[in-house]
Amino acid sequence: MKERFDHIRNKVEVLLNSRVDEISKMENVPNNSVYKVIVNNKSYIFKIYKQRTWPEDGKLVFIHKKLMESHIDCARIIAFDRTDPCFHTGFLLEECLPGVTADQVAFDDKSGKEFYKKLALLVSKIHRIRIENFGYIGSGIAGYESFIEFMEDKYDEIANALINKKVFDENCLVQLKKPAIAGLRLCENLPSVLCHGDLSTKNVIIGEEGSLTLIDWDDAMSYNWIADISRLTYWMKFKISQKEYELYRNTFLEHYSTEGSINVFHALELTFHVWIGLDFLNFYANTPRFENTLAYFKETVEQLT
Repeated sequence: MKERFDHIRNKVEVLLNSRVDEISKMENVPNNSVYKVIVNNKSYIFKIYKQRTWPEDGKLVFIHKKLMESHIDCARIIAFDRTDPCFHTGFLLEECLPGVTADQVAFDDKSGKEFYKKLALLVSKIHRIRIENFGYIGSGIAGYESFIEFMEDKYDEIANALINKKVFDENCLVQLKKPAIAGLRLCENLPSVLCHGDLSTKNVIIGEEGSLTLIDWDDAMSYNWIADISRLTYWMKFKISQKEYELYRNTFLEHYSTEGSINVFHALELTFHVWIGLDFLNFYANTPRFENTLAYFKETVEQLT
């Protein structure tokens, strides 16, 4: 640990041209190793990535640029680098925004509705940022001209992983693919937009005056707007009560704005929950969270088919 701290200290001092006062490891952070660094009484986040290929090179810098162009608040990126031998999987240095993450706040009905109203307005603004093509964003141009082609390939990728982990047999996933993809065809003509990819209270900073800022854009992708909101409502299913789910979901949808009809979301939310569920089953395989994820997945599949 001391060697790791020394590497971080040296890198940050070079990048900021100032002495590091304090470094502390942030706990309960999945996947990556994240540290809070204090320099001249200002806080920064230093993230060391677990995977060499995720997030894609160029993506975070590109997203930062697009958010700034759209006058959407975000954490300022100081450096993103995968060439340093001390951090061979890559690192990110960015400003640590003041405030608290929304998952640390105990909402009542009134404050919860106000939060989800503000979140809907913010996400609406983000979804106005168009991205060329669908899929992995990379440095700014995603790889698939067709939404359906990307979703089919992504389905196959997840299905193969689940088969290899012996979570599902191949026939089951082959049979599910047809209705899942058929449902998605109803939104294949929607534009490709910037999607956060992990909308949840842990990734929203509430400022001192109540302003909201989205953080952690590692999972950002180019989808349509329905995919991103479905990810939020999927998360809500597991994290809040049914009463809160109905109240906050309805509040969000009431204040979200899109060029098309919000009714399309109601028609496709379940289909996206099936697709998202597959992804989470792959992620949670052989972990304690797998069974609850599987139970909801079976529920959504039954309704879809």
